[in-house]
Amino acid sequence: MASLSANALVFFAVAWAAWCLASLRANLSRARATGLPYVILPCSVLGAPWLLTQPVLLPLLAALPESWTAKWLPLLLFNDGWHNGYEPFQRAGGDTFLAVSPGGVILYTCHAEVSSQLFRDTRLGKPAHLMSLLNIFGPTITSTDGAESRLYRRITAPFFSEATMRDVFVGTVQGGGQLAQVLRQPAAHHHLRDLAAKLSLHILNRFCNQAETLEDLAMTLRGDDKPQGTHRMTYAEAVFTLLENYMTIFLIPSKLLRSSPSHTHRQAATAYAELGRYLQEMKGQKEAELQQKVPALSNKPESIPELLVQSGLPAKDGSPAVLRPDQVIGNIWVFVLAGHETNANTLTFIILLLACYPVTQRAMQADLDRILGDTPPDQWTYDTHYNPLMNSFVGAVINEALRLFTVLPVIPKYVPPTGPPISITIDGHVHPLPPDTVAFVNTSATHRHPQYWPRRESSEDTTPRAKRPFAVSDFNPERWIQKTGVAKHGLLSPPPGTFIPFSEGSRGCLGERFALVELCASVAVLFKSSSVRLLTRGEEGGEYPEGELADTWEAARDRAELALSEGVKFDMSLRVVRNVPVRFEARDSVSR
Repeated sequence: MASLSANALVFFAVAWAAWCLASLRANLSRARATGLPYVILPCSVLGAPWLLTQPVLLPLLAALPESWTAKWLPLLLFNDGWHNGYEPFQRAGGDTFLAVSPGGVILYTCHAEVSSQLFRDTRLGKPAHLMSLLNIFGPTITSTDGAESRLYRRITAPFFSEATMRDVFVGTVQGGGQLAQVLRQPAAHHHLRDLAAKLSLHILNRFCNQAETLEDLAMTLRGDDKPQGTHRMTYAEAVFTLLENYMTIFLIPSKLLRSSPSHTHRQAATAYAELGRYLQEMKGQKEAELQQKVPALSNKPESIPELLVQSGLPAKDGSPAVLRPDQVIGNIWVFVLAGHETNANTLTFIILLLACYPVTQRAMQADLDRILGDTPPDQWTYDTHYNPLMNSFVGAVINEALRLFTVLPVIPKYVPPTGPPISITIDGHVHPLPPDTVAFVNTSATHRHPQYWPRRESSEDTTPRAKRPFAVSDFNPERWIQKTGVAKHGLLSPPPGTFIPFSEGSRGCLGERFALVELCASVAVLFKSSSVRLLTRGEEGGEYPEGELADTWEAARDRAELALSEGVKFDMSLRVVRNVPVRFEARDSVSR
C-alpha cells in the first residue's frame, strides 16, 4: 500500500513537472510573439500553488543570493508592490515588460502612454475571475465585467451628482468638526486610523445610504454607540471586524468559523453574519419605502441602496426586476467597502505627513486662512469653497498623499480569452497582447517614476535616507502648485497616465469626486482650527532605554518615517499599521 502511494506521488510529481515545462514553453512562445521584453517566473503570482505554499517557500527563496532572485522574486510578492515602487521596472530595464510562468502571461507597465491605452481601449475588460473575493455578499460592480458591470454602473451613476457633492461637503465639515474635538484628546493618536474610518463610514451611511445622523457620529466617535435591536455588533463594529478578517472570511466557510476554537475566527463569523443582517435590513427598509411610494427625502438625491433596490423590484408595467436580490446586496456592500476605506486611509496619511512637515502644514493653513477667512464652518459651501480649496495647498497636499500612498498598488485589465490579440503601441512599435493576458498598470511605480515625478530636494529633510519607499522624504506638495498670475495659483494637471489613483478614462472610479470632496472638507475643517505635531517619547509618556539621550523631534520624525514605510501594509487596502504619536492642538496654542 505504501509502495502504491509512493508511486502515485512520484507519478503526480513527474506529470506536474511535465505540465509546467510544456506550459512554460507555450507561454514563452506567446510572449516572444509580442516583441516585449520578459522575465521568467517559476510560478504565477496569481496561481493557487504559489498562494498556498508562499509562507513555506518564501523564507527559502529569500535566503538565496539576491543576484539570483532580484529580477523575478519581487514580482511574486503581490502585497509588496507598493513597497517596491519603481524598483522592479528598473531591474527589468524597461517600463513595460511581461512576466512569463507556467500559469500564464502577465503584462506589467508603468509607462504613461501604455497605461492610457489600456484604460481607454474598450475591448479590454477586467479579470473578473481574479476579483471574486469581493463577492462575499453577491456580485459587485468591481468584480464583474462587460454588460453586467455596465448595468451596475448605469444604475448607481445618478447618485454621484452635484447635488450629492454639495451635501457631502457640508456634511463632512460638520462631521469633521466633531472629529477635530476627539483628536485633541491626549491619547487619540492610538486610534487615529479608526477615528478617521468612523468619520468616513458615517459620511457614506449618511449620504449614500441615508441611514445615519450627526448625533450617531458623535456617539460612534465617543464609543457610546450600541448594537441596534437584536444585533450583537454595531454596524461600524461589524464593518471594521469583517475588513480586519476579510481573507479568513473569504477562504473559510462560515460554519467552520463559527465552530472554530479561535476567538478571532468566531468574531469574524459574527461580523459577517451581523453585517449581512444590516445590509438585508437596509434593503428591506428601502423596499418598504418604495412600495408604499414614500420618498426617502424630498428634493434629495436618491441613495445608492434606493437606486439598487428599485432595480431589484418588478416594474410598474409588470416587467421583471432588473437585479436579483444578491446583486442588490453585493453592490450595497462594495460601495460600503470602497466608499470609506480609501478616504479613511488617505486622511490618516495626510495627518501624519503634515506632522512630519510643519512648514508645509503652515503653508496649507495660510491658504485656508486666505480662502475661508473668518467665515464660520457652518457657512462653508461646496459651490463657494471647494474649487478654491482644491486649487490651493489643500488640493496639493491631497494629491501628493494620493501619489505617494496610492489607492491600489495595481489596476488590472484583461485581454478576453476568446477573441483576437489586442495591441499596444510603444514608441511607434506595435505589440499584440495574446488572449487571456492579464495587464497590471502599476500605480505605485507610475507615481514614483523618476521621469514623471522627480525626487524632492527638501530643506526639511537633510538626512540621507535608505529606507524604502521614501514616502516621507519624497513628500512635496509644492510640485502641484502652479502660478497662473499675480497672487493666483492653480493645480498641476499631470499628463495622462502619470497620476492615476482612481484609474482613468470613461471607466474610472465612479466615486472619485465623492472621495475628493470628502477629503477636501475633512482637511479644511481639521487644519483651519487645529495643528498636528509629532510627539517625542517624553511628551507621549514613554520611557527612554537605559543609557539613551533625551529624545528629539528629529528622532520622532525618523520613527514616523519608518512607520510610513515599513509600517504600511496592503491587504484589502493600503494602510499604516504602526502607531505614530501625534497631538492635535488648537492653532491659537501653536506657533503659526
